[in-house]
Amino acid sequence: MFNTKITGIGKAVGSKIKTSQELAQEMDIKDGWIERASGVYSRHYIDREKGETALTLGTKAASLAIDDANIHLHDIDCIIGASGTPLQAIPCSAALYQRELGLENSGIACFDVDSTCYSFPIAVFIASNLVNTNLYKNILIISSDTPSPTLSGAEREVKVLFGDGAAACVVSRTPEGESSKVHHFKLNTYSEGADYTAVKGAGILRHPSFPETTDQDHIFQMQGKKVFKTAVRYLKKFLEDLENESKITINDYKYVVPHQTSKNGMEILRKYGFEKDRVANHLSDHGNCIAASIPMAFHDYIKSGKIKRGDTILLFGTSAGLSIGALSITY
Repeated sequence: MFNTKITGIGKAVGSKIKTSQELAQEMDIKDGWIERASGVYSRHYIDREKGETALTLGTKAASLAIDDANIHLHDIDCIIGASGTPLQAIPCSAALYQRELGLENSGIACFDVDSTCYSFPIAVFIASNLVNTNLYKNILIISSDTPSPTLSGAEREVKVLFGDGAAACVVSRTPEGESSKVHHFKLNTYSEGADYTAVKGAGILRHPSFPETTDQDHIFQMQGKKVFKTAVRYLKKFLEDLENESKITINDYKYVVPHQTSKNGMEILRKYGFEKDRVANHLSDHGNCIAASIPMAFHDYIKSGKIKRGDTILLFGTSAGLSIGALSITY
């Protein structure tokens, strides 16, 4: 348990809104299929002609989070990039955010955490550990994913699901007398599903210079049904172990804030005791924004007043690997 808190949070989305009706016309799909299959009615896309990128969205969300924390930019002493897709192979995204924020000469620590869709809660746990040991005071975490420009060659089930967005937060020590805490972290990985969600190119195994590497290796590939079935197979035991380890029951959580995977991925949580009105959900008008999904939904529920200080929250999700993760906090 760490006496740390999320002191500020911010969000940014692409300026273009693409409806599922528009996508259906573009892809020659029967009207209504996208909504029924994915649960997404509209999603935000970046406008590249306006200069929008994952970097600009993440930087905007970071500035909003710092303002929300009521601290100065120069009070940040560490930046963690926690996106599902890197801005580039080298250096870490956090270093590029540091430069974009105007901190390029600050010397503050920068590194990335990558567990694709579950990167944000892992980063919160790591940041809480670092703050709790007094190594840093105010850690900025940035999750920003903009898959839309890469989806032209993707399968239709993938193309219709994803949107562009970013969220950021500041993690600091909890002042005396306040209840905010990070309670328990759990991550299980089942690499039998390592190929179910993948971009196989760009790394050293399938480098662009290798003659056997194909263009398809650089396109996001997801076998959604296999991901879903594998995760469900392990989910009951995972949640039982989480309760036993954390001593927090499913009923103790005011909300579970899950990765906004898909319609079926969100609905399966009801089977394990999370009623519909306790599942934070903005899938219908944001789609799946990869690692940014959890903090974006968390932001929306905080700013709407649904989640308040002192509420016990579960940040839950799955990610490529195949991994299942949970972070129990008191906001």
